[in-house]
Amino acid sequence: MTLSNLTIDPTYYRSLFSNWTGNSEALPDFPIDAKESLVALHFIMMAFEEGIDYIEEDINEGIRDRNLFAIDHVQIRLNLVNRGFLKQIGQGRRVSYRSSRSFLDRAHWDPRIPGVS
Repeated sequence: MTLSNLTIDPTYYRSLFSNWTGNSEALPDFPIDAKESLVALHFIMMAFEEGIDYIEEDINEGIRDRNLFAIDHVQIRLNLVNRGFLKQIGQGRRVSYRSSRSFLDRAHWDPRIPGVS
């Protein structure tokens, strides 16, 4: 199945979120399933406003604040960039990040989901 064949609607989104937050004993593993990982990354990405450049420290802080999973912020940041949620600008010490909407091409997102339309 290609990612473009995936459909993400509010009911599915809420269901996953409930599953991830329902067990207070341990943090869930980051999802391996393509569709679930897109939802997880979208939730984390909502910490960042469109059109604003963020330094890496601010990106890491935003990720830590919204991370529901047993995975470190560096892995999530790499996933956010690789899956089109964040765009890396510059290199080396001058690197910054900006939210990107490229992730929308990876699935059919219901426009009722915040940050999609």
